[in-house]
Amino acid sequence: MNIIRKLFFFLNPVYLLITKARNFLFDISFFKVTKFDIPIIGIGNIAVGGTGKTPMIEYLINLTTDRFNIATLSRGFGRSTKSFIIANNSSTHKDIGDEPLQFYKKFKNLLVSVDENRVNGVNKLLNIVNPPNLILLDDSFQHRSILPGLSILLTDYHNLYCNDYVLPFGNLRESRSSSNRADVIIVTKSPENLSQIKKKLISKSLNLKASQKLFFSSIEYSEEVFSLEDSIKFTEFSKQSFKLITGLANPNHLINFLNKNNCNYDHLKFKDHYNYSKYDLKNISESEIILTTEKDFVKLSTIFKDRPIYYLPIQIKLHSKEKFDNLILNYCDN
Repeated sequence: MNIIRKLFFFLNPVYLLITKARNFLFDISFFKVTKFDIPIIGIGNIAVGGTGKTPMIEYLINLTTDRFNIATLSRGFGRSTKSFIIANNSSTHKDIGDEPLQFYKKFKNLLVSVDENRVNGVNKLLNIVNPPNLILLDDSFQHRSILPGLSILLTDYHNLYCNDYVLPFGNLRESRSSSNRADVIIVTKSPENLSQIKKKLISKSLNLKASQKLFFSSIEYSEEVFSLEDSIKFTEFSKQSFKLITGLANPNHLINFLNKNNCNYDHLKFKDHYNYSKYDLKNISESEIILTTEKDFVKLSTIFKDRPIYYLPIQIKLHSKEKFDNLILNYCDN
């Protein structure tokens, strides 16, 4: 563990007390909690760092898009704007954030919106012409002013919340017991061949309530890399040297995948939702071939239009897909 975090171990009780007090005030309705009549699914986590929220939301979009008029509502992390915005053809990552822009470009029939006030955002969505009949709340677990009808909590297989500690000593935004608010818990980035014995051990470690449903998911990488104009088989692309650009909380899974495929690359690593400086862009521009993440591509592809820049899409694979799909669709239908 980081030596600096160890030095701040004494602050853990203070942080824990603050978050527990806040949750208690929501639990006793001292702070107002709003519930809406339409299906709302919240997707979030209790740990800082990437747990796979974006591919999870994309999975839900693909699952429900033929049956519902879907809207996503995000904070729009990193945007330079405020209040409620619905994405349109002129929207940039500075207007709505990188992940909402990724959703907008990827799903043509999707209503993409941002608002730091989730209750206001939902009210605005419900008052537009042709309002949504299903809303997906991105990174919503700590936004307790709105109560989703179904709450999905994600936890990384390699860093389960049951083995972690609250900030600043650990990575948890609030106590492990906050997981009790979730209806569904998904262990993300799991090995595809994870045994039933291991799954049962993890289930026991997570200490689930009887009403909670547990699922496991893995990451799958596309067989192709994509640019604005074409695509290349990854097996062909991987034969050449390239510069890898990542603005992720945790790029380890991608790095392991590239190393497993014997790729020859240099890595420029940036923090999550990073806004590239002129110096960064100059450094990147010296690269002949660039591979990046899908959410970084929506930013970098508008800057480097005269050089090869590709992204490698990912998607999640649910280990009990039919059971999970039925759970989601049954909730939305009822």
